[in-house]
Amino acid sequence: MFAVSSQREFASAPRRTKTRTCNRVGAVSVEFSLVAIPMFLILFAAIELGRGMMTVQALEEAARSGCRIAVLKGSTTADIDSEIHQLLSAMGSFHFTTQTIPAALDTVPQWDPVTVRVSADFADMTWLPVPRFLAGMSYTASCVLPREAEIVK
Repeated sequence: MFAVSSQREFASAPRRTKTRTCNRVGAVSVEFSLVAIPMFLILFAAIELGRGMMTVQALEEAARSGCRIAVLKGSTTADIDSEIHQLLSAMGSFHFTTQTIPAALDTVPQWDPVTVRVSADFADMTWLPVPRFLAGMSYTASCVLPREAEIVK
């Protein structure tokens, strides 16, 4: 029933030796320092690029919304600027510039194009204390729509 094992089988079995853990204490710190640098670099790059993509979408939506206001009868550049400011302030406070072409909206005939441009620097929009990847870059979003209403004379 029971197999009898010989002394030879036990002799060939691997023996446990005392492992020396005191040699490995510094190795964990070195391994972490080698892995942590690229890991944090990738993490911060993902945060900054994600914020950049979010900002591009917000600037494009603000330009589109401002242009929708600009093509209406009786609209002024103050109306356009307040609409753009309202949309972009929800995203966070940063500096941006707006430009409406033509500047005098009351003289634009029906179906002529009206352009609204919104531009901002990425350095003003970052969540990180020191922007590395998008520093020095800016983005300009623009929208062109035809004037909808005729001028009342």
